Amino acid sequence: MKKKRKKLQIYVYSKGTDKPESYSIPVRVIGGWLFGLMIIILGFAFWLPNNMINLKNFRVFEIAKEQKAMQLTANKLEKQISEANSQIKNGRNLREKINQLAGLPADTTDIEKKSAVKNRKGIRILADLERIKKSQETFKRFRDSLLKNEFYSKNLPLLHPVKQHQNITNRFGRAQDPIIRRELPHRGLDFAVSEGDTVIATGDGLVENIMNQRFGFGTTLEIQHSPRIKTVYSHLQSILVQAGKPVKKGQPVALAGKSGSVLWPVLHYEVRFDNQPINPEDYFITR
Repeated sequence: MKKKRKKLQIYVYSKGTDKPESYSIPVRVIGGWLFGLMIIILGFAFWLPNNMINLKNFRVFEIAKEQKAMQLTANKLEKQISEANSQIKNGRNLREKINQLAGLPADTTDIEKKSAVKNRKGIRILADLERIKKSQETFKRFRDSLLKNEFYSKNLPLLHPVKQHQNITNRFGRAQDPIIRRELPHRGLDFAVSEGDTVIATGDGLVENIMNQRFGFGTTLEIQHSPRIKTVYSHLQSILVQAGKPVKKGQPVALAGKSGSVLWPVLHYEVRFDNQPINPEDYFITR
């Protein structure tokens, strides 16, 4: 006689009717499902912790590798900062000597404070390292020239042309023209100013030329400091000196403005050596 298999009878009552729907599921089928679910649960219980440990070990090795690379980078950075500090110290000593020879105050407190802040933060030191080296070479040439000729030192354009000299909007090289919206060669420095700000002579010299142009550089003043060195001040509101007259270092020579092809008040300042523009920032010895 054939053995009758046990079944689980399930009744489902639907809403709105009295007659239920019935389903018969063999008990063996339900047992198979439960057994399979237990296998899955046990598999996760034994496999997942081992897998997490492997991933963790892999991450530990990865972190150790990253830390080693960061340590090498930090050592390299520390060496470069140390070299930059040495260059800054040498440049500061040369700057003090030139200040004395040029008859300028030898107060370098602000320079030291700014240098200390930069050293602590490690900002801009690496980027400025090459510029510091070039400036140091320039200062050495200045020192040698000043030692040979004290009168010549007074004529060198070593001062900033305006009091708010930190507000440089365009540097020597290339700059965006606000009128034509194109990048063009830029042969000097642009200082953000207010109309009427005082512009001073950066060294002793002779007023060589005064130009009044409607466009371009607008009202412009040129001062000849030596047979080979000249400074140019542009976009002026007005000029306080006369052509052919001598001027002294630090003497007010003009008022800043926005004449010519500019949209806001600005002072364009150039230093020319043998009539070729050079970077004025390499010749400032005051901060």
